[in-house]
Amino acid sequence: METLNLIAFYNRFPNEDACHAYLAESRWHGEPICPHCGCLDVYTLKSRRIFKCTACMKQFSARIGTIFEESRLPLQKWFLAIYLLTSHKKGVSSIQMSKHLGITQKSAWFLLQRIRHAVLDGSDRLLNGIVEVDETYIGGHQKGVGMNASNKSTNKTPVMGLVERKGHIKTHIVTKGSAPYLLPHIIKDIDPRATVMTDQLKAYHALTAMGYPHYSVNHTKEYVVGTVHTNTIEGYWSHLKSGIDAIYIGVSRKHMAKYAGEFGYRYNTREMKDGERFENWFGYASGKRLTYKGLIG
Repeated sequence: METLNLIAFYNRFPNEDACHAYLAESRWHGEPICPHCGCLDVYTLKSRRIFKCTACMKQFSARIGTIFEESRLPLQKWFLAIYLLTSHKKGVSSIQMSKHLGITQKSAWFLLQRIRHAVLDGSDRLLNGIVEVDETYIGGHQKGVGMNASNKSTNKTPVMGLVERKGHIKTHIVTKGSAPYLLPHIIKDIDPRATVMTDQLKAYHALTAMGYPHYSVNHTKEYVVGTVHTNTIEGYWSHLKSGIDAIYIGVSRKHMAKYAGEFGYRYNTREMKDGERFENWFGYASGKRLTYKGLIG
């Protein structure tokens, strides 16, 4: 499914049966597994949306164990929301999504948060090559507030980013920009053999002693010194902030990780066409259920 537009989408998913069949195939590749006992000997009931295990005799659908479990929303609407959110460069607001799907804004917001939650990057994949590291503040109304500012009235959220040049990005919500909060993410996410590029924030001064090939640029004097720069991550920050300002208006610290994850997913799949990115998303759907209580609690 390399090319996907709205006409192609509805041709591919004209009804619930087609959506259920796609979900089952993307999850089990033609060999359904009972989620209750792990048995492979299952058969399909007449409804074509329900399977039954011959060992434990329990029934189940392809939704169980995924973010779609116990959702009353038709899969076709779920699929359309996934397609729209992953294909729009700067995302889709809950108000606009509610109009597309014919549901309430509250339901659309919960739906979008679950789609974002699914692609939060919790992988152990180490970043390699040249990796740029930087931090920024997102949200709030105060300007000129630095990462280590002591002004308690700011409601900006500090976000740390680590990005391979021409590669993958990871982001983390941090408490503040000091070494105890930043260095653990570098240790966890970056291969020790990678070259790390940063600005001259004091927190990064320990990287060389830690064994990382480390180069920094003094942004009070210049932004590029040969191959030393943080322009890649700065460009990502610009895109993230403009997207949030234009589409989402404001994002609280509580939910910032999910919005950063949404933009990070699109960045990491930027070489894919819309249909490929849509299909790729389903690799994250299992085991990522998020209840409303868990979201707002």
